[in-house]
Amino acid sequence: MRDELARAYAFLARGDMSGTRVVDSPFGRAVYTDELPRRLDGNYLWVDRAAEPEELVAEAARLERRLIFVTDPAIGDSLAPWFKQQGWRIDRHVVMAQLREPELEADLSLVREVDEPELREARKRVLANEPWASPQVLEQIFAAKELIGRRVRTRFFAVELDDEVVSYSDLYLDGADAQVEDVGTVPEQRGRGYAKAVVLGAIAEARQSSAEFVCLVADANDWPKELYRRLGFDEVGHYTKFFQPSAK
Repeated sequence: MRDELARAYAFLARGDMSGTRVVDSPFGRAVYTDELPRRLDGNYLWVDRAAEPEELVAEAARLERRLIFVTDPAIGDSLAPWFKQQGWRIDRHVVMAQLREPELEADLSLVREVDEPELREARKRVLANEPWASPQVLEQIFAAKELIGRRVRTRFFAVELDDEVVSYSDLYLDGADAQVEDVGTVPEQRGRGYAKAVVLGAIAEARQSSAEFVCLVADANDWPKELYRRLGFDEVGHYTKFFQPSAK
């Protein structure tokens, strides 16, 4: 595993994908956030070694985890056909690190730092068509921001039009490491460069805070990863998430 990917995983483990308790497993570890059970990114089986898919399913059931998170790109790719056949939802995300200067510029005067609750209405609109985004799940996703802020420093940035947030980004910081996370733009304002501005704004603040390593994750099958490439990010690996078919 290349150094940048390992460093990004270490940051995820103590920030966005951390939990309040961990149980060791022969295949890795089970992560629990008991107070927010509907947020699966805080409740999952972290797999970091090869195993038969049937073994992983049995282990996830034993540990009462509905999400299996496979960090090794090759292992995740090898497991995907079996899980697809069994009806599990499969999400593949690329892990990217800013290793170059951005090709693009943006008007950073559009971006301002805000408190997290100011982003919630925009987040709801961005996630409105996701089948899993029930009010109960969204409530726990929002509550998780406070938990993450107890582990790493969290900051939030927005572009506003007519006093309404139209684009946003989170920034997580810990020492020399930073992650840009949860970037979104409301549907009717897309294609106007606002996401580019909030991402570059967050990165500028990260660098100002002495971050030497800035990473993010992006859907492997969606267009934003192409924008991130033009903002200086290179792919350093990918992970795979397997969601139990009954999960909502």
